[in-house]
Amino acid sequence: MVKFSHMSTNFFICIMLWAFMIGQDDGYFGGWPINKDKDKIKDPGFELDCNDSDFLKKIGCACSNNEDCYSGRCFNSPRIGGYCLQNEGTVFPRYKLMDQYGETVDLYDFADQGKLIVIEFSTAWCQPCRDFAAWLSFDELSLTTHKAWKEEYAIIKKLIKQEKIYFMNIQIQSKSREPSSLESVDEWAYDYPDELIPIFSDPDYDVRDWMRVTAYPTMIILNDKMEIIKFSVRGWHDALGFLSDIKWDFKDSNKINKEGNAQ
Repeated sequence: MVKFSHMSTNFFICIMLWAFMIGQDDGYFGGWPINKDKDKIKDPGFELDCNDSDFLKKIGCACSNNEDCYSGRCFNSPRIGGYCLQNEGTVFPRYKLMDQYGETVDLYDFADQGKLIVIEFSTAWCQPCRDFAAWLSFDELSLTTHKAWKEEYAIIKKLIKQEKIYFMNIQIQSKSREPSSLESVDEWAYDYPDELIPIFSDPDYDVRDWMRVTAYPTMIILNDKMEIIKFSVRGWHDALGFLSDIKWDFKDSNKINKEGNAQ
């Protein structure tokens, strides 16, 4: 079996992307969905909007207790103090991020497709992130020996492979702990290939600063209106536990309603 070098793979991707752009009027090279109604979703933006005079504080703003926040959730960080968290129903901002093919993708294109959207926040230096990716791509079992792993979490692989959900990886940092880049997400996609999973870079830390993840990997779940239905700032437990509790019908191409229930 011939194994191409990383440089050869990059060259091949560039040629394919060029050919695709010549031959197609729209659509993403990675095959990601297109949502023609995405402009109808009200984008909350990702810039912090904090005013000391506000009676209720917005996401990311300083707080002392839950009653200070619109979301009703004040998180105490040992490093930076208390700030208001996102909550169920919070709309995920309209990020436009570069994928592993060097194409800028509007995340709102994944909305209105009748599927849950699972977002993993990762770094290239995070060992559990690499273990998870290796399990998805190559069935490597080191992930399953992790003390935080549960057998029922394995359903996520079937959900991805049968396209019951959208799963995406937003990479925050490279192996050298610098902001992620096209080079770092391209390398990740080469090391852990999966044509169904977009890998996005966060070069300006816009996603990181809005999410304020405290550990990697962390996963959240959105409904198809880009509303958060399962939020966390640490770990995969809440998201994978939520998915494993749903009664999935793998015989039918069922869709998921906004509350995350199978129809």
